[in-house]
Amino acid sequence: MNVIPDSGNRRISSMRAVHFASAEDKNTAAAQSSNRDQVTISQEGRDSLEAMMDRTVEQLSAMTKEEFMNMLRQWQSENQPKLEVDPYRKVDPDGSIARKTYFESYLGQLKEMEETVKSYYADAYKEAVSAPINSLAFISGKYLSPWSDYYDPNIPAKERQWTHSQLWAMLTDSNVALNDPYALAASGGTKTVDEMDEIARQAVKDRLDALIKERENTGQS
Repeated sequence: MNVIPDSGNRRISSMRAVHFASAEDKNTAAAQSSNRDQVTISQEGRDSLEAMMDRTVEQLSAMTKEEFMNMLRQWQSENQPKLEVDPYRKVDPDGSIARKTYFESYLGQLKEMEETVKSYYADAYKEAVSAPINSLAFISGKYLSPWSDYYDPNIPAKERQWTHSQLWAMLTDSNVALNDPYALAASGGTKTVDEMDEIARQAVKDRLDALIKERENTGQS
């Protein structure tokens, strides 16, 4: 089964080069000019760190790498987000239920789209199978060849191409495409990978919520 995901734009973060004095002698000019380490720090998404660096940028040339890393670790510790207790741990301690539910939902969506596509082309498939000539030759004549006796000029060009491609897959027992705008139009259109992921995640949440409710109803702590 073929799924074509939407490609998202990725930002390229700007980088700042920061030079540190040598740990052996950070107070001498020679050490500052010849024995420096270099690290790069991403500016994007690090507003707090950026503000801190702006305040201390003049001091960094006199700071060793070890001193800076200690300062960075302290900042990370102070700004570490508080972890929430997983409310589903009691009903799914190893995550196996969540994984199983997720993949069942995701694969179920793929299967549903595949069945929708095949159902949409069912009549055209039957026509091709019962054609007086080879089925593949028939669909090539009807959908691709204007000179053929079987050609149907009433079908729009793009829809004709989709029909031929999907029927070819069905007749050769190959995977139909799951981004077919014609076959899937009546069921809400094609889905992106992100949309399918969101549906699968919601299925997991619904499943685990139901288990928690069931646990509470039975009086388990």
